[in-house]
Amino acid sequence: MKITLFKKFIALMVGIITLGINFFMGGYKPKEAEPLLTFAAISDVHITVDPARADMLALGLADMEDASHRLNALLFCGDNTDHGYRDQYNLLAQTVAKYDPADEIILAEGNHDTWTSSKDNDYDPAKALFIEYSKRISGRELTEAYFTTEINGYKFIVMASEYDHTDAYFSDAQLSWLDAELSAAATDGKPVFVISHWPLNGTHGLTKVWTLEETDPDTGGMGDQSDAVEAILKKYDNVFLISGHLHNGFSTALTQKLDPIFKYTDIETEGSFHSVNLPSYMYPATRGSNFNAQGCVFEVYADKVIVRGRNFAAGAWLPTHTATLALVK
Repeated sequence: MKITLFKKFIALMVGIITLGINFFMGGYKPKEAEPLLTFAAISDVHITVDPARADMLALGLADMEDASHRLNALLFCGDNTDHGYRDQYNLLAQTVAKYDPADEIILAEGNHDTWTSSKDNDYDPAKALFIEYSKRISGRELTEAYFTTEINGYKFIVMASEYDHTDAYFSDAQLSWLDAELSAAATDGKPVFVISHWPLNGTHGLTKVWTLEETDPDTGGMGDQSDAVEAILKKYDNVFLISGHLHNGFSTALTQKLDPIFKYTDIETEGSFHSVNLPSYMYPATRGSNFNAQGCVFEVYADKVIVRGRNFAAGAWLPTHTATLALVK
């Protein structure tokens, strides 16, 4: 794929800035041991038919393909397309097919991916298209947009909204399935990774994350069923919820001091439950670190999970955005 000169320039500038941070902060420290599982997670790619957006994604896929430690998986955590149209999915599939970023690819649905139909409350076309392109991109046969898969002995539970609004709707069947999948997985001390494009209500700076004023508590989060989902997730140990949707960057102690209104945090922990909100890959962040092409690499060990921020277009680690999350036994 021909990468535009403009995108090369942007990647170069981001790389220079990030490498400078690496130098002064001591750089990325090598791992002490090989992780049991390594995967990258990005969100809000928002592919249209604009080749510049595909080029930006291509920069990241090339970086993942060249990783010093082969990725076991790559997660697309929703809003993979900008409007759920076939030509947008086509460009996404064509772009991914030109690279070999990971052993497996997991595609999760976001609200923008449900806007396929011009009719209100017409989710079926979006579901059908998502299932079709999930198979084309990942090779995974699905009957629902929500599903479970296992990689290296670790379970990934992918949730999906079942209507076409900005917030989410989960059927009783999906909620019962989520509970059953977690109950079956959370028995051996291993972490379980739940992917939902939407964060829980009231987390990561919500409810003020979209505006300077207090808003409806559901705004920006899952919506009316957030409490029900949260109750299920927190029943079990070592559950990691990975979300996107908010278009925020990474947070640090410094960004928290500079952000007294929103109090945005990209990683929140309560007991052994961890919520990780990913930045938008395609758009610069509205707060926190504000470059695009950012995401996380998760390294899973027997006793912990390390989450490392990375600018995939620049090919640079972000050492101020690293968290070590302990597992309970």
